[in-house]
Amino acid sequence: MEEELDRGYNWYIVTILLCAINILVYLYSVFFMEDAYLSGGINYDMIINRKEYYRFLTSIYLHADISHIAMNMLALVAAGMLVESYLGSLKMVIIYFVSGFCGSILSLIFQNPEEHVYSIGASGAIFGVLMAAALIQNKKEGKSFVRAVLFVIIYAVGTWSQGIDLLGHVGGALGGALSGGVACIHFQKDYKEERIKTVFGCVITVIISLIACYFILD
Repeated sequence: MEEELDRGYNWYIVTILLCAINILVYLYSVFFMEDAYLSGGINYDMIINRKEYYRFLTSIYLHADISHIAMNMLALVAAGMLVESYLGSLKMVIIYFVSGFCGSILSLIFQNPEEHVYSIGASGAIFGVLMAAALIQNKKEGKSFVRAVLFVIIYAVGTWSQGIDLLGHVGGALGGALSGGVACIHFQKDYKEERIKTVFGCVITVIISLIACYFILD
């Protein structure tokens, strides 16, 4: 990386926005929907045979229970604030959704077509943000990238239990390593320009979220 990362933005608006939207969608699904995962979860038959490709997006916004969303949102706030403050809001948005998409793809690839499995949760996107945070720690503070990656792996294993989509986590982490690595290559300390990108980041987040909600509620 040609320029040293400078934590000078001090904006976490996209991280907070993503967290708030996820919580609102979860609350709505609890009080007004039955089996919300059926409407938007990753499922082989629904995507491959029925061509419901929007599930790659909607699955990121759905959570199984209160402990599921609580753990995910805590991790999102912790890692997202770090990533957004160093790389900016727009890059945070890109990393989050690229990682979520990669997690959904890998989850689908290894699903058994004979099993009626539905994969949901923002875990893939969040693991991507964790990987981006590991890259930042390596570049900015000289911490071992291997050690940071090991932390992500340990976190993945530690949060694994029956019913948890580990491959979705792995796919998200790979997506975060790729998009986060690209985001760290070119870094500019133009705070005026970053304010504009923050607005774009918020707009993109809201638009994507509204599209996801449209299909979830349809």
